[in-house]
Amino acid sequence: MRRISQLGFLLLFFQTHLYFAQVDPKISSVINQVNIDSLYENLKELTGDKPVKIPNGNVFIYSRANADIGNVYAEEYLQDRFKKYGLTTSLQRFDGGGANIIGIQKGVIKPNQQIIICAHFDDRPYQSFAPGADDNGSGTSAVLEAARILSKYKTDYTIIYALWDNEEIGLLGSGYYARQASSRNDSIIAVINMDMIGWDGNNDNLAEIHTKSISNSNLIAGNLLRINFDYDIGLKFALIEPGSTSSDHSSFWNYNYSAVLLIEGYFSQDFNPRYHTTFDNISFINKPYFEKCAKTAIGTLAYYAKIQTLTSVKPNMPLVYELFQNYPNPFNPSTIIKYNIEKEAHVKLIVYDVLGKEIERIVDQVQKPNAYEVKFDAKKWFPSGVYFYVLNTNEYSSVRKMILVK
Repeated sequence: MRRISQLGFLLLFFQTHLYFAQVDPKISSVINQVNIDSLYENLKELTGDKPVKIPNGNVFIYSRANADIGNVYAEEYLQDRFKKYGLTTSLQRFDGGGANIIGIQKGVIKPNQQIIICAHFDDRPYQSFAPGADDNGSGTSAVLEAARILSKYKTDYTIIYALWDNEEIGLLGSGYYARQASSRNDSIIAVINMDMIGWDGNNDNLAEIHTKSISNSNLIAGNLLRINFDYDIGLKFALIEPGSTSSDHSSFWNYNYSAVLLIEGYFSQDFNPRYHTTFDNISFINKPYFEKCAKTAIGTLAYYAKIQTLTSVKPNMPLVYELFQNYPNPFNPSTIIKYNIEKEAHVKLIVYDVLGKEIERIVDQVQKPNAYEVKFDAKKWFPSGVYFYVLNTNEYSSVRKMILVK
């Protein structure tokens, strides 16, 4: 992370106690698989605490600074990790001598629409010993953990696991990728960037989400907040808008892509005092906090990628009544609601405001057993806030929450 000196930002705390949790068991399963021991093992290998195996044998990655041999070792190690998870893996070289490591997990329903989870793997200072545990071994470790877990699932959307090089000398790696993505007209739905998620010196569980009013960036920020709350992860969030441009998410803002940064207390009084020094090692990583940050990011990734959703179910599997979480959520001005009807029935799908007043009847008719998808458009006069949608038949009733953000 390249720290900036200007502290012009808006600090907002999300009042999650006003809302009711909506838990998806599939996302809950993913979050529960995030393991601090696994995260910490990744860090040990990334910081030279234990050797890694590369084609030339066993080596120690003592430094990942761009001019050090350890940076090359890290490239080989990280590429091999992605390959072990069955990802389509490539080394993307760019001017300046750096190389991004890219792992692709193709979506089965909408493969041309992409979700990126990312971090930079290079570090500082430019010395023979620069472990870079927090900056940014922590974010890199969490991307590896995301790949370990989610590579086992089928997803509707394509996931790109990206590890950027040369962030520390001007966001070169992410800048190159974003520029190429824009020229290809890539459809990138969300970019979740993690940069320094392992330090919490005062144990207050405060993390920051940096966002900006570019494309749907603020909706991603809202979903990070919601995942943390709905799944009782335990972080406290400060929402920074407009956010810092000093990490890799801002490369995507430059091309009008939706992106956010998850980081520890960057603007608070608890920023890591050892970053960019030889003392940024794993002994100062706050394990519970590190795990919570990883869980929030990976849970949000699972939400966006649509793991094992109805659209991914094999056609010969029997249908059961089910109402799914709308997508996107939060939304503006429209969102998609999916549901499953087991038997022919008179189906009602109704939207209510937070006071229980019916505001729109989306469906009110007899429907045959099938999977259905409907679009809900918020009217111009609908205020921002919490709404509920209810699915009713004579045998089944279910309610879910959605959030309109204007």
